[in-house]
Amino acid sequence: MEKVWEELKKIEAEAEKIRSSAQQQAQRINAVAQQNSEKLIANSQAYGEEEGQQIYASTVEEANRKRDEQLKTSQASTEKLKVQAGKRMELAVEAVLNEIIKEAKS
Repeated sequence: MEKVWEELKKIEAEAEKIRSSAQQQAQRINAVAQQNSEKLIANSQAYGEEEGQQIYASTVEEANRKRDEQLKTSQASTEKLKVQAGKRMELAVEAVLNEIIKEAKS
């Protein structure tokens, strides 16, 4: 019976060692997981900031391109209106002169 008790004590001591070792290993795994998750968060933040800068830069570039296109369109319209106004001005001057000549003849 004494042998059985001794064997049980050995088994119990071995089980305690295994439990303790498993607990230590779990703590190490948790620490590594924590470190890896912190690195992942830092990398994600850096990637997010970089992606945000790229989106901002492309948005500014697109806005500038559209502004330039609209400016060119506006300048072309302005030139067209100037030409039309010049033609109408000539017609208006001619009409006024004709009226003045008619008045002078009468």
